[in-house]
Amino acid sequence: MATWLDGPEYAPGERPAAFVVPPVAPLAVAEPSAPPVEPPDGEPSFTAPSDAQPELAALVPAGAPGRNPKTPFDVSSAALTAGTWAAPTGQAVRPPTEPFTAPGPSLTGYLPVQPAVQPHAQVNPAPFPAPNTPQWFAPPPDSRVPAAPPPVTIAQIWQAVTAGVLVPLLIGMFFTWLSILMLAVSFALSARIPYRRDAVRRSYMVAMAVLGMVGVVSILANGFDADLLFEALSGGAQVACIILPFVVGLIVASALRAGERPDRFA
Repeated sequence: MATWLDGPEYAPGERPAAFVVPPVAPLAVAEPSAPPVEPPDGEPSFTAPSDAQPELAALVPAGAPGRNPKTPFDVSSAALTAGTWAAPTGQAVRPPTEPFTAPGPSLTGYLPVQPAVQPHAQVNPAPFPAPNTPQWFAPPPDSRVPAAPPPVTIAQIWQAVTAGVLVPLLIGMFFTWLSILMLAVSFALSARIPYRRDAVRRSYMVAMAVLGMVGVVSILANGFDADLLFEALSGGAQVACIILPFVVGLIVASALRAGERPDRFA
């Protein structure tokens, strides 16, 4: 442990008031280590083998003269050229630097005859227009006409909006006393629509806000009459059940016509 005797950098920043024993438990006393094993007394003894052993002189390798490693090997033919084709008797061997003059084998019957130019092929493309001309700044001819949007059918809209959203709205159209409940059920199931959920949710929120305003107007006009309030809210919910199928259908149909991908469910 460093003390003030080791240098001023080890001195404490404040002078201690007193030196006391730290309030910690004393260290455990380590057990004494085992004493080392003493070697046995006397010299070790060696027992000779009982079976017959060869003489050491017979184990020395023979000193016959070996091959000089500096002497190269005598090779009569290379491994790559051994067994290659030899010229027939009476014909001269062609030098490797001389080109082949004899015609090769005919390919007739192996490959189909290819025409020099494919039919209706544009050999020379149209030249670029001159700079600083109207044709120079105009877009390509193919990009001038926008692609027609794909047709959207009623079945596709029904499948995208889902039956769980449309069936409660249809029930609320014809049954006034169930319109409030059916509107709430349709709003809860609208979260399963995979296209433009924010726009669909805003349409329902607008319908709910209008329905709340109808209730406030009914209370201000007739007081807190439960029958009149329920009648006014049911009538407003029935109107919302009539309008929302068309609004939600148009939102989903525009998404399908634009080729949008379905949203992922959280």
